[in-house]
Amino acid sequence: MVLPMAAELAGRRRVSVQELLRHAERQLKAAGIPSPSDDARLLMAEALSVSRTWVLANPEAEVPPDRRLLFLSYVARRADHEPAAYIIGHRGFYDLDLEVTPAVLIPRPETELLVEGALEACWTLVAAGRENLLGADLGTGSGAVAIALAVHQPRLRLIAVDRSPAALEVARRNAARYQVLDRIEFREGDLLEGVEGPLDLLVANLPYVPSASIPRLMPDVRGYEPLEALDGGPDGTTLIHRTLQQAIRRMGRPSALRFEIGDGQGRALIAFAARLFPRARVQVARDYAGFERILSIDLP
Repeated sequence: MVLPMAAELAGRRRVSVQELLRHAERQLKAAGIPSPSDDARLLMAEALSVSRTWVLANPEAEVPPDRRLLFLSYVARRADHEPAAYIIGHRGFYDLDLEVTPAVLIPRPETELLVEGALEACWTLVAAGRENLLGADLGTGSGAVAIALAVHQPRLRLIAVDRSPAALEVARRNAARYQVLDRIEFREGDLLEGVEGPLDLLVANLPYVPSASIPRLMPDVRGYEPLEALDGGPDGTTLIHRTLQQAIRRMGRPSALRFEIGDGQGRALIAFAARLFPRARVQVARDYAGFERILSIDLP
């Protein structure tokens, strides 16, 4: 429902960037959106096809009526807690700008740590004499992790797996944009089933939210993002356990495995991985907020 203030702004002859931003910030704040100012500027930049820097530098600029209506529609959708990335259709990740749709999980900044850890592992393998590397990316979604790895490690070829055909279509378009389709094979499948080794690298950002925690997620997440990309089973580690068991016969020597995990899952996963890979170096790294985030397994 369009608020009276929005209707007034839509009907006026001249409206500035600043006036629209102030309206949007009030509406988003009243709806409980955590970052109303940032989101308002992002939506304005998208509506005008300009940068956020331009939006900040031109508060008195007039917004044409068609762009004004588009912006107000964006704000109304965001006030209903639809994620901004789905509204504008793309999201920044690492140094990429990726298409996202409701078919894929929105890439998070924390997942960039997964990319960094995997790239470090690749360079360690290259330094040990590996010229060509084969990796797998499980739960690829938008293709964010696989594409970032392919862009930054030219010696790496990847098999990127997801159960969702719609997600894989998004991933292929993103890979084509960054010209790495020739080094990433996108497959519909269940984890490592059908993937033959030996693999030099395994990366996975699988669902790790415990099932009982799903209703407590922010409405932006639980109401819009795909449930199958969030629900990790009773304790959040069901798919990680299955993957580790499948990986025993598929990893080369040496090789590296990197998983994104949830906070509080580290100790149990370290113990589980150590039983499966008794000679491996297994550790958990924390993110910048101090939460457990990346499970690393390095096989000699």
